[in-house]
Amino acid sequence: MRLVILGATTLAVATAQALSKAGHEVVIIERDAARIEELNDTLDCAFLHGDGSRPDVLSEVDPKQTDILYCVTNHDQTNIITSLIGKNLGIARVVTLIEEEDYLPICEELGLHDTILPVRTVSRHLVGLTKASPD
Repeated sequence: MRLVILGATTLAVATAQALSKAGHEVVIIERDAARIEELNDTLDCAFLHGDGSRPDVLSEVDPKQTDILYCVTNHDQTNIITSLIGKNLGIARVVTLIEEEDYLPICEELGLHDTILPVRTVSRHLVGLTKASPD
């Protein structure tokens, strides 16, 4: 699969490492050239320097050939805008990370069905661990 990740956050880097190790083609879009330089020798993926929330930059990753766009920056609005642009450009699937729960109904209304709210995700995981805990 061809996967594009917006931003080189800690989460993005860990995700890119795991996806790359699993044999996927990974591209990270990052605004900060120094961050790209820092990661270039340690990650087995491609980098695109630029603002991924701009349609002209996002178009450079060949949207029609991209299976999933992960918008996982530390900025909800950037993730939402980029997700919408990615969908509009024809990316098959878009995953949107948000921190503010108030954005969830808006994301759903906009058709961003793969929206991740970390607090809820971790909470579900903790509940699952409780149910799976040995007696």
